[in-house]
Amino acid sequence: MTYVRREELAEGIVVYQGDCREVLPTLGKVDAVVTDPPYGVNYKGSATKHGRNGFAYSSFDDTPEAIQAICVPAVRMAVALARSAIVTPGNANAFKYDEPRSIGAIYYPSGANSGPWGFVCSQPLFYYGNDPYLAKALGSRPNAFATTEATDRTIDHPCPKPIGQTKWMVARASLLGELVLDPFMGSGTTGVACVQLGRQFIGIELDPGYFDIACRRISDELKRPRLALDEPPRPAATQEALQL
Repeated sequence: MTYVRREELAEGIVVYQGDCREVLPTLGKVDAVVTDPPYGVNYKGSATKHGRNGFAYSSFDDTPEAIQAICVPAVRMAVALARSAIVTPGNANAFKYDEPRSIGAIYYPSGANSGPWGFVCSQPLFYYGNDPYLAKALGSRPNAFATTEATDRTIDHPCPKPIGQTKWMVARASLLGELVLDPFMGSGTTGVACVQLGRQFIGIELDPGYFDIACRRISDELKRPRLALDEPPRPAATQEALQL
């Protein structure tokens, strides 16, 4: 097998610890990709409202060169498996990735970081494939949103995505019961969002420490009692890819 570990945390919830470039060719089609690849900015020593100071990826050389050589091809492979995809490429890498079908944004009213022209108040959302809502004649949804939500600083990861932002993206790219893939799973926030929103999930993470954190967070979420699915207001299964 090309991956190191495969864990089925629940029916329809499968995670892999290994290089996503090796795992992705073993998967079948998925309904959606929602992923937040590394940004190539070397998080060690870089403090932001949404990240942590003094932490760096332990299994990935977070440089622009690594983004071009590793993340861009991996995202291309993942997007090819999906009907719909949302990728957060980061401002610095926007021109490295394949041209998206549409571009949206996350808007941070008070700024998320400092840049060469002052406070950075947004980051792009790259959309690939087809809008699942328009495809089923369910009406138009926005392609951008504003947030003041900060990340959970108790998570031992350089830049865990805030859960509310991730839920918005999962709900925007997929419908209830569909299968969502995150090839850069990190601390597992996309998986937690999928559990909360009634989606199936495949996650891939290279670093064994972050993989363990993701497994724990998703497993804890699976144990929580849930009377109704926590679907965000208006942003709202395939089994083939789970079979190896």
